[in-house]
Amino acid sequence: MDAGCGRGGSMMMAHQRFGSRVEGLTLSAKQADFANRRAEETGIAAHVHARVCNMLDMPFETGQAAGSWNNESSMYVDLDDLMSEHSRILEVGGRYVTITGCWNPAYGQPSKWVSQINAHFECNIHSRREYLRAMADNRLVPRAIVDLTAATLPYWELRATPHWSPALKKRSSSSYKDGSFQYVLIAADRV
Repeated sequence: MDAGCGRGGSMMMAHQRFGSRVEGLTLSAKQADFANRRAEETGIAAHVHARVCNMLDMPFETGQAAGSWNNESSMYVDLDDLMSEHSRILEVGGRYVTITGCWNPAYGQPSKWVSQINAHFECNIHSRREYLRAMADNRLVPRAIVDLTAATLPYWELRATPHWSPALKKRSSSSYKDGSFQYVLIAADRV
């Protein structure tokens, strides 16, 4: 289950790489239509499907999913609500994964760069500590934490899209370089 699937790239990759059957959730009908059209075009629509739904109220039975994830979508919701819902739908032993940007709690509070990113994207970037606490409070035990920051930095340095101002692009790179912002993968098992 891909929570916040957007246009479906992650769920299509999961099927193509691992043979997974994946249900994606997005708040955007336009994104769901795109993902379903793309799945049809690539011949995987029987295995990959997106629907319009709130990831904080997933339309799945308790313990139904073997795996679930968020890929850059968790900064738009309350983490405790999100982890509670992932925990509910996962079978015992099921795997939850998040890939996300987070602020470094070693700095005590979000840096000015993180605050500006939050304002630009109208989101709330959480600290890594907040992710771990919400997981622990909802029976999700972290098994791996992979810091992807160094691998991500070249992307941010090269990114030049029309909706990003050069100043914001520089701030993102700066926050990665100074350690105040991290890009991580956290994998946790439902106990």
